Amino acid sequence: MQRPVPAAVDRATALRYLGASGWQPDAASVNLLDRAEKLVRGAATPRAVWRTLPVEALPLQGRGGDLQRHLQGCREVTLLAATLGSQLDALLRRLELSDIALAAIADAMASVLLEQVCDAWEEELRTGLAEQGRFLTGRFAPGYGDCPLELNDTLCQAVDSVRGCGLAVTPQHLLTPRKSTTALLGVADHPVTGAKAGCTTCHLRKTCAYRKRGTTCFSNAEPADRGRENCADSGSI
Repeated sequence: MQRPVPAAVDRATALRYLGASGWQPDAASVNLLDRAEKLVRGAATPRAVWRTLPVEALPLQGRGGDLQRHLQGCREVTLLAATLGSQLDALLRRLELSDIALAAIADAMASVLLEQVCDAWEEELRTGLAEQGRFLTGRFAPGYGDCPLELNDTLCQAVDSVRGCGLAVTPQHLLTPRKSTTALLGVADHPVTGAKAGCTTCHLRKTCAYRKRGTTCFSNAEPADRGRENCADSGSI
């Protein structure tokens, strides 16, 4: 299903993605940011597909304890697959060959744009469920905490992501197009918040750029990736 392109990219978050949180760009940098945003928004074709299933219909054995804690108290789980499309991938590849600075900014803005698309979708779902007296956790992506990327295969098959939004899974369990994501959200008949995974169980803890800076991907000081892009375009935003 086609999703609307957000009216603007959240630049503060994009700058955090670039490791430039709090930086005040000069006129030349603002021009570069403007160019990147225009290119990204022009190339993005957001699409998403989702499906709600009973929790017991999803094979959670061997998927790690973090996801099971996230879905604790939930009877259903909503599976999401979303992408910004192949045209954006092509744009990023061209920029990487012609203008590395513009490419880096466009890549960060594309990541933020995808998160904004998912945030808007999630808010619509949350509002609709609230009208039915039901509640929703936040998004939890394969690759977050101790949840393996292999879950991408199961999730995308369950929602038929190839036909539904043009999103496929590689043999390495990564997503293509690159600016794509998958997520699971618990649904319950009582307020639920889900559970954040910690660094202890994360398979990227030894190489994590956030930890090297003395923070985490789920802290308020950095963008709330929450595993959506698995910290490095590794399969989900």
